[in-house]
Amino acid sequence: MLDADDIEHASRISELDGLLVASLAPDLGPAGLERFAHVVLQRLAVTPWRAVVLDCSAVLVMDSQEFARLAELGGMCRLLGARAYLTALNPGIAIHLALAQLQAPELRFCRDLDHARGLAEAEPA
Repeated sequence: MLDADDIEHASRISELDGLLVASLAPDLGPAGLERFAHVVLQRLAVTPWRAVVLDCSAVLVMDSQEFARLAELGGMCRLLGARAYLTALNPGIAIHLALAQLQAPELRFCRDLDHARGLAEAEPA
């Protein structure tokens, strides 16, 4: 079982221009995703980030429950004062989410990290 430090290392959680960037590992699974969310929220509770970018570029498969957990994480980020951006969804995942009519009003969807950075800079604090 991975501990918080392993999740942070495997998932590459770092800072970039005032954003907390958390790149999801391709194979976290439900338990790993829960630990990932815990680590992100711990970092957010310690440091007041203006935005959190959840980078999904390495994720090849995501089910509805995993997406719901990311949407929940986005809502928790918002409660802690940070906007949440979901970036680089695999086209197959995006199609699945659209067909399932899943919604996540607490997340902003972006093509990539640069798109998220641009939106975060353009939005008022």
